Amino acid sequence: MNTVRILSLSFLILACGAASGQDFDEFVIDAGFRVEQRVLVADLYGDSSREILIAGRDDAHEQHLAIYSLASIRETGAEPLITLNPGPNLIAYDVGRLGDDDALLFIEPGRVLRYSIEDGDFVEFIKIRSIYGQQRSGDILPIDFFRDIDGDGLDDLIVPDTAGYRIRLQKPDGSLGEESLLEESSRMTVTGGVVSFESRPLFSGDTNFDGVTDLGVWRGNTLRVYPQLPGHRFQGKPDIVQLGLDLLSEAEFRALEAAAGSVDQRGLSQKIIISIEDHNGDNLPDILIESTMSMGVFDKRNTLSLHLGRRQGEALIYDEAEDALLASEGLQYGMVATDIDGDGLQDLVVRKVRLSFSRVIRALVSGNVSLRLSFFRMTPDGGYGEEPNYVTRTKVHFSMASGQIDIPAVAVADFDGDGLKDLMIQTRSDRLSLSRGVADENLFSDESTDIEVVLPRNGDLVASEDVDGDGRSDLVMRYTAADGEQAAHIVRLLIASPVSFGK
Repeated sequence: MNTVRILSLSFLILACGAASGQDFDEFVIDAGFRVEQRVLVADLYGDSSREILIAGRDDAHEQHLAIYSLASIRETGAEPLITLNPGPNLIAYDVGRLGDDDALLFIEPGRVLRYSIEDGDFVEFIKIRSIYGQQRSGDILPIDFFRDIDGDGLDDLIVPDTAGYRIRLQKPDGSLGEESLLEESSRMTVTGGVVSFESRPLFSGDTNFDGVTDLGVWRGNTLRVYPQLPGHRFQGKPDIVQLGLDLLSEAEFRALEAAAGSVDQRGLSQKIIISIEDHNGDNLPDILIESTMSMGVFDKRNTLSLHLGRRQGEALIYDEAEDALLASEGLQYGMVATDIDGDGLQDLVVRKVRLSFSRVIRALVSGNVSLRLSFFRMTPDGGYGEEPNYVTRTKVHFSMASGQIDIPAVAVADFDGDGLKDLMIQTRSDRLSLSRGVADENLFSDESTDIEVVLPRNGDLVASEDVDGDGRSDLVMRYTAADGEQAAHIVRLLIASPVSFGK
């Protein structure tokens, strides 16, 4: 193991006044290096306080991972508690709950390491086999390899390997159970003599109705299901579930991908699974399918169809006829499922753009594209209405000269702690608009509050996170060189103010 150098770099943290609108307290962290990874939050000292983990690189491409105390940031401003220089042996990192404490974990070839905050050193957590078989040549990345995979409230170890996912479930005493290898859960491709491996998306749910959560992956028109067995483990060889939903097989889909650019787009129809998760709260995985119809290169439209999982005897089945259909003129994308109104059912957030030759020409001239956000509330029977319950619009701006694209920030989260999701949307380059959630079919209030704040040009870098653990979502922002070289060193926190929200 490489010796980790604890740096005493000078970092400036400025505690700023509340953002305009007085609903959030604003804090700015100047890390002194380019912040290039998403920010993680954890209670690493076990004292109910929170630590902020920031990672990136400096001008010499040296990697840095800095840990800050939220309490110090709020009270006086402070230098980081710890700054690490992760060597190339450290490939990825994550935070998660191990027993009663949060842990900072790293993957290196052959094992997982835990960083001991008390000792300032790395300790071997467990030996593993994984797809990460050699030292990295690029940036260290946050990867969600320690998370609750079976819904029991305990975080588990999920590591991809060339042979499939390797999973160890956490036991109530904080130890890890026996390793389960999910066969056929990875994909190997050979292109131009280059071999690559890819982990298929995992889904979870009670697929055999025994009251515990199983795992699965999908391959074309079939599901590979891995039932959970006694002893905190999963069946290694999958059970096959035939879907019968008129989907392409994996071989057919790959052939279509390989022929891209040489296929006549007129009348071309494609149908693929975009997610498998429980939408209606019965713990059975439901399938959301996207069907795309191309009338030409610049004339495309799609539909989203939901197929609810059902029990038929001892079998999990999906009806060929959809339980809900979301259709509109244009392309729907970026679908997010979340319970907005607190009824235990998954509502949908869908982005939509209209795409045609004339619209592309107008967009090139104007430098912006209209983006529509539609919100669909799930009905008690497990469907969605033909029309959205709430609609709002914004614009994506781009420059033909520089190639820079300005993406508006959008967040759907509970900022006031009332159990209802609120809508935060960027309305100007330096302004956010907050609409509170309401407990009816309208989903959001017509009234809104404006928040003046310095926003990144890429709104995808604005994330909602309960930073201080008070049950209210906050905002975490980072920036790139497109926002200015100094801005790329900045993390901005907007912490929901309990006084302003009436809590």
